[in-house]
Amino acid sequence: MGYDFLREEYPETISMEQLYRICHISKRKALWMLEHGVIPCEDSGKQTRRFRIQLEDVIDFLTRRDAGELDAVIPRGAFSNGSRHNNTPNTYLDSEALFSLLIERWQDAHDMLTVKQAEALCGYGTTTMNRWLQLCHVKGVTYYGVNLISKESLAEYLASPEGQRISVKSKAHRLLLEEFCAEQQNSGMAFGSMSL
Repeated sequence: MGYDFLREEYPETISMEQLYRICHISKRKALWMLEHGVIPCEDSGKQTRRFRIQLEDVIDFLTRRDAGELDAVIPRGAFSNGSRHNNTPNTYLDSEALFSLLIERWQDAHDMLTVKQAEALCGYGTTTMNRWLQLCHVKGVTYYGVNLISKESLAEYLASPEGQRISVKSKAHRLLLEEFCAEQQNSGMAFGSMSL
């Protein structure tokens, strides 16, 4: 997965609070990784605003983590509080209803989108879009050397359980999911989550 979109949402230097939000990890795990050099940082030793972390180092960490390069470095289960059960199923929003919302929101967009147009709709960067094309997460064609992405397949992927499992979602994707949940609650209907 590409993380280009983080450069648009965060400054070059971030705080520890931003780090654990970006990486979806606990404060304790973030602290351990900073203190053990898993993610490079400047440590002032102060009580507050102790760490200065370069966003590029975080993007490098996320890329290496996704590739499995850090599996042996980070102690498995060391940061678990024991309250999670591995057999608990993940719960996802209703993919069909979410897909319908995305198509409705994007009704003014072309059926075939350039990568830039797709970025504008969902907030993920060029590298991510091209990778999704290569992995066949989204459907597309190359027309006169330009990659075009099917709007319908993009909506279908983002609404799918796999799309909902994206660990670091773009701001636009998060807002769409929040909007979907709010609409379902306001309509007085349960949002039809399903367990997998």
